[in-house]
Amino acid sequence: MDISKKHGMEYRLLNAVTCGQPWYGNWGYKFGAGSFGVTAKAYQEAVDTLANVPLSLFSSHSRTQRTTLQNAVALYCSLSDKQLLTLRDLFSYVNHLLQDSHDHLCHLSSPRKKFPQVISAGALSSSSKQEMERMEEVMVKVLRAVGRSHWVTWRALKGATSGSAGSPELLDYCLKGLNGKITDDQLVVQSRFNEETNAIEFRLESYDQLVSDVQRRVIKLSSDHFTRHLKSLYDGMLDPATMLQFKPKETRESILSSARKILDCKHFVKHFDEHLTFFAPSSNPSESHIWCNVELYDEPAEYTSPPPELVVLPANAAIADLKLQVAKAFRETYIVFQRFQPEQVVGYNTVSDSKIKQPTNTKGVVLIRGRCLAGHGKLSRFRMERGIESWEVDCLCGAKDDDGERMMACDGCGVWQHTRCAGVNDQDKVPEKFICIKCYMASPKLGKESKDTQECQI
Repeated sequence: MDISKKHGMEYRLLNAVTCGQPWYGNWGYKFGAGSFGVTAKAYQEAVDTLANVPLSLFSSHSRTQRTTLQNAVALYCSLSDKQLLTLRDLFSYVNHLLQDSHDHLCHLSSPRKKFPQVISAGALSSSSKQEMERMEEVMVKVLRAVGRSHWVTWRALKGATSGSAGSPELLDYCLKGLNGKITDDQLVVQSRFNEETNAIEFRLESYDQLVSDVQRRVIKLSSDHFTRHLKSLYDGMLDPATMLQFKPKETRESILSSARKILDCKHFVKHFDEHLTFFAPSSNPSESHIWCNVELYDEPAEYTSPPPELVVLPANAAIADLKLQVAKAFRETYIVFQRFQPEQVVGYNTVSDSKIKQPTNTKGVVLIRGRCLAGHGKLSRFRMERGIESWEVDCLCGAKDDDGERMMACDGCGVWQHTRCAGVNDQDKVPEKFICIKCYMASPKLGKESKDTQECQI
């Protein structure tokens, strides 16, 4: 069960967006079972939907003051050498910076080392270089006009120079490389990160004011910065409980639904024998490893056999030895097999002292048929995977079995359903009496009696 959380963030939600799988997916764990009727297909669709949400939904396209969230999005879009287009791009980049920042400061705004991918291969022609120089001169003029005592935000400087820029991508590239530019009169463009606004700012300083240490020419952010930014982005964009309002409403509802489905999936499983080769010989020449499946005589058609068990035998073992070890393995594993008696090893002759050979069928499994002796009827009730209790689940979300989430039973029909699906908040107590919608419609009097005890949305 994945309920890992750090800094107030559910990792199964964060990792689903950044990696397309839960954190345990790094070790081969996959979707096992979803709560509230969420299937494997619905889970994967929710992951894909959330990961591919365009960042343009959270960008400011007007001249009004930007929110803290919009400033944070703009900050990382401006810092990244690659164009960030989706939620996966953004959260993967911030998470990458956070991992790199542990135990040292992360230098983000160092001089350009490579050209962003958003610019075509032929962008750095001689005319483009001239265009870049011209735009940088315009930026410096803007900073001169503002004055050396005032800082100018990335957004403001971009807006002031956008009219003379031929390409928005080229303009962004120039802004990324503006820090450290030296003018003819020995002024230097200095940049900083404003923690209050989550914005990069520029101004001109005299060359003498700057120390010779090259680290003064970079923007420094610690792991604490990235953790706070990641938590802020998580709260505003991913967490259903704190997600900000944005338009269009239908898109927000889709994102909200996808996030809830991912959070409703906590059970992940790993099939340890999924990649095993059944024919792989034992490393010990004196041993023989055989996978054995059991089939019971006189069982109904809907009976499902348990998965195969691995039996370890001496290399010279006989049929009788195999039957003995198979009976022992299944008796120790399942209560229902306490009286199991193997009778036939399919594909082998009936002579007990015949030697066992490695199976030659396509699955590499030996099939043993047998019976459960007298008294088996008392044990058959333990065949159920989730215990001997008898209950019926029929929830509005589609759940038909207990999924580990809080439930309550209808006082009319005894059918169980989730408290959340019945309108009871997780923080509220379970009503003393509860009547499901089916019983209420069939007999309104029952519903009235239930409401007299404690009101419940049905």
